[in-house]
This record gives sequence, structure tokens and C-alpha cells, in this order.
Amino acid sequence: MKAFFQSTAETKFATLIIGVPDHLNQLEDVMINGEVVNDKIANLKKAHIISSNSGKVTATHFTVNDHLIKLIAVGLGNLKATTQLQYLSIFGSLFQYLKQERIVEADLLFETFKAKDLDTQTIATILGQQSEAAIYQFDSYKTNKAAPYDLTLNIHITQDDIQLNAAIEKGTKLASAINLARDYSNIPPNILTPAYYAELITNHFKDSEVSIEVKDGETLQREGFGLLHAVGKGSKHAPRLITLTYNGAGNDDAPIALVGKGITYDSGGYSIKSKTGMQTMKFDMCGSANVVAMIEAARQLKLNINIIGVIAAAENMINELAMKPDDVYTALSGESVEVLNTDAEGRLVLGDAVFYARQFQPHIILDFATLTGAAIVALGDDKAAVFNNNASAQLTDILAIAEQQGEYVFELPMTDTERKLIRKSDVADLVNHTNGQGKALFAASFINHFAGEVPHMHFDIAGPATSNSANYKGPKGPTAFLVTTIVEWLSKQR
Repeated sequence: MKAFFQSTAETKFATLIIGVPDHLNQLEDVMINGEVVNDKIANLKKAHIISSNSGKVTATHFTVNDHLIKLIAVGLGNLKATTQLQYLSIFGSLFQYLKQERIVEADLLFETFKAKDLDTQTIATILGQQSEAAIYQFDSYKTNKAAPYDLTLNIHITQDDIQLNAAIEKGTKLASAINLARDYSNIPPNILTPAYYAELITNHFKDSEVSIEVKDGETLQREGFGLLHAVGKGSKHAPRLITLTYNGAGNDDAPIALVGKGITYDSGGYSIKSKTGMQTMKFDMCGSANVVAMIEAARQLKLNINIIGVIAAAENMINELAMKPDDVYTALSGESVEVLNTDAEGRLVLGDAVFYARQFQPHIILDFATLTGAAIVALGDDKAAVFNNNASAQLTDILAIAEQQGEYVFELPMTDTERKLIRKSDVADLVNHTNGQGKALFAASFINHFAGEVPHMHFDIAGPATSNSANYKGPKGPTAFLVTTIVEWLSKQR
């Protein structure tokens, strides 16, 4: 979207976008070419030609001073109760409509979209975000690609609202990070090998504020990343550990560590998945793609914090070298781990990655993973589970932001029961699987063990990392779940 800000002086509108609240007395005077058109809007609403239902987009034509104007009305609902989440739906629906109708230039009266309890900066940021994120598409591997769509939006504001330009730009930068995560997640697994994934990330951040270090398979084996190496050694495509460093606050501040599960394809290994269970397993790296997006957004927004990103990338495949049930491997921590289920590989790579992240002395570690079907059973496929140790205050802040963004997250416990179960091996220090109940809790406890006393949050995003249907946030497929929430939280850490 190309946005141009204009005053509300006389303009020859061709396509005009306005927000329509339930109660039109909440709508300030709408002046078009010297004529107040509130009565015309009221008549169109009364005749059910346009709608005020939140997120509903309707269109018609009307005349102002003998000038024919295409009117696009976006329902706002009750402005006294409109939330950030509703504005995500409002602007998402608007930009999806504009793209569907191939409208390439329009005028938007920003005054008509103001709400009682939301500041204009927040509304403008959501507008910018949804102008890019809501209309995302991925057709890189199609012969007949969709025609490019580029919108010129003339945003009419009062002189007092000139600063909205920066707010909209903030939203578009966030959207570009969200779409980056979607792009990576959508790449087919025969192309997105661990090595190519590392190459893409390295090239993306080339000549930027983010430095990249990549450890290849031989280095991982030599340096003792026994769990990550074990998961990846069943594939001809060796694993990678990718470290991203963003120093926005200088070298003296302890960083926040973001860790992502990057299983570029998960067959289940010798604990093989069913033929239907393997479909969509290219998305088993969504947690890592979202971490890349969080750091990309922090870079673009120039957040005044330090971040360490750690991505454990591997293919979980089957050959004569692949790990098998009953194997024992030594983690980077020096502890031995018995593998009872090779399809419980995510917790293995995260165990090494989280322990490695500790070496940077972060003041908190957050990891993101499409980890367990048990989290979906517990919460459904639209909500994530989170587990915390020594990070309750930070989690409270994140949960509040997540609710505002419609990225629903619910805390599940880690108890002594699970902490004892991960040690229930006859031959090793730890075990990677339990046949009992509470499998999401067990997996979280296994990963948390490697964080030690460092405050730690584990986000199991197995359900909401992808969507089975399109919605106001974008098409079906990868969602970049929690990118918006975590970036907003990161921005408040200084």
C-alpha cells in the first residue's frame, strides 16, 4: 500500500471509504466538497444499503453536489466498546474487499474510524498492519500467479493527526515481518532444507543490524549438540543451529533469548506418522520462522533491547543412521537422554537450543514450537498453551497483550509429577517421552529442565501456528502466531 496523507480540504472523490458506527450520533460531521453528508449516510443505513455491523463492508454510489462517488462503508459497531481486536477485523475485512474488487486507488476519511477508548496511533498502526498482512498470498510455485495488487490510499486527516504517518509505517513494518514468517513456513520441504533455511536467513539479514552465526552438522557433533544432531542424522540434509544477534541496547544489557523449533520436515522418524499425519509437517518449523519475524520486526522498529535468537533446524527422517527408540544420546548439557519415541523430536532439539541460549546469560528465555497434539486436545486448534518457570510477571503482561491481539494463549502447569517423569529412565538421566497422561506438560518440563534457573516460558503453538481457513488476518496456512504479541511486549521492555 502506498499511503498519502491529505487534509480534509475540498477533493474530487471517486472512491470514498468511511467508517459507520451503530449510532450515527457517534459520527462527527462528514464534510465532502463543502457539504455535510451525515443525513445521506443515515438514509443509506436506514435503508440497509450500508451496514454498521462490525467488520461488515458494503458499497454503493451516491451524489454530492452532482458528483457521483463510490461509497465503501465499513461497519464499526458500537464505538464505545470497539476493541483492538475488532479493528483488526475491520481493517482486515476492508483491505481484503479492496483487493477482491481490484480497487487500486481510494480515499479514506480517517476521522470516521476513531473510537472512544482507543488512541488514534493504535488505530493507525492496525490500519497499516492489515493493509499488508490481511491480503498476504503465497503463489511462488504456481505457474499462473495472481496479478500483482498495489493500492494507493489517500488518507484524509486533520492537521493535528499528521503524526499518524509514523504509526501506519509501524504497522506496515510489523506486517512485513509477519509475512516473512509466512513465506518461510510455506516453502516446500524439499526446498527448505536446514542448510537452505540457514542460507535464507543469512542473506535476509546481510548488511543489517542483525548478525548471524550458523553451526553445520559436523560442528554440532563436535561441539556436543547431541540431541539436535541425533534428530537430524537420519537425513542426508544435516541439521543447523542458527544464532541471530540483535543489539539494540548496547552490549552491556542482558539479552532476551527467543528460541524456535525449526523441524523443516517431520516424518516422525522410526516412530513414523500415518500417511495423513505427515501432511502439513512442513509447518513443523513455524515456531522458528516466527522467531525470525520477531527479530526482523525489532530490527525494523529499532527497538531499544538486546535479543538473541536461536533456531534449531533439522529434518526428522529415516535411514540407517537415524535415531531409533531405545537409543541414548548425550545432550549439550552433558546429560544422557533415552529416546523412547522418535516423533518426540521437538523437545530434543529445543533441549540443546535452550541450554545453548543460557550461555548468553539472558534474563529470560522464550521458546516457540509446534510441539504436541496434546495441546490441541486440551485447548483446540485456535489457542496456544504456555508454561512458565520463574517468569510469572512477564507472562501476565504477555497474556494481556495476546488477548488484545486475538492471539489466545492459556497457561498450563508444570508440576513435580512431570519433573519426576522426565527422569524416569532405567538407563539414562532423562527420557524424552511418556506413555501416560499430560504429554504437553511432560514435553514442557523436559524443555524447561535445560533452562535451569533462568526465567523461561515455553509456548506450544501446535494448533494456531496454522489456520485451516481464511479469516480477517489472512489466508489459510501459516499465521505467524504470537509475532504481533511478542513484538509489542518487547517494545515495552525498555
